[in-house]
Amino acid sequence: MRTSALTLALWQGARHAAAGFDDLSDIAAIITDAAKAGADLLVLPEGYLTGYYRPGLRAADLAGVPAALEAIGRLAGEAGLFVVIGSHLAAGRALINAAMIFDARGRQIGTYHKRALFGDWERATFQPGSQPFRFDCAGFRVGLAICYDVEFPELIRAEAEARTDLVVTPTALMAPHGRIAELLPAARALENQIFVAYANRTGHEHELAFVGKSCICAPDGAMLAVAGDGPEMLVARLERAAIKTARDEASYLEDLARLRENGD
Repeated sequence: MRTSALTLALWQGARHAAAGFDDLSDIAAIITDAAKAGADLLVLPEGYLTGYYRPGLRAADLAGVPAALEAIGRLAGEAGLFVVIGSHLAAGRALINAAMIFDARGRQIGTYHKRALFGDWERATFQPGSQPFRFDCAGFRVGLAICYDVEFPELIRAEAEARTDLVVTPTALMAPHGRIAELLPAARALENQIFVAYANRTGHEHELAFVGKSCICAPDGAMLAVAGDGPEMLVARLERAAIKTARDEASYLEDLARLRENGD
């Protein structure tokens, strides 16, 4: 059953490889705060559990990830909310840049693999994904993207055509590319008339400086919540009626279908 509203929380912050997998008290505190804010769904940045930029990353470096993810699932279940968290994974000999999805009972209901790998390091390190992943939360259909994925309009258009209401995007956007956070999440929301959320990292890893600027964007392209460049939690109530309102005057999806018909 589709409901009329979903409360979304995004965490913008820094967690590095040195934090390890044994002490998850920082993640527990974020989940607790999101629950206190009434969130149905919490989204954390790209590579948040493991650290994002790890030159020389090996499968052995990720041996503690499965146990840590089990613990995060328990935290989600105790708090009673859905959690999406970025993490690097070892799958046999392959390394994957992924986002894990836990439901409000703490069950891991899926894993999304980043499809568009950015730059030489990502392409040399990770195996790209090839499939979308969608799930239902509080009656909303939710799709996944990771960072560079959202820079491809075709990927987000496919989510809208699959009737998703919201695309959430764990991200590790670094300087000097801050304009992407300022422009593209809102553009993807506007051109598809859906909600788009963008959860970025802050701080530094090696020579990379992350820019923050996380945001939650409405189907008309309006910014419902915008972060600065430091650690911050964004919370917004997403109203399903906003999708209908955006499409009442002109629906891009319906008009695109007409354009395709006329082009045949």
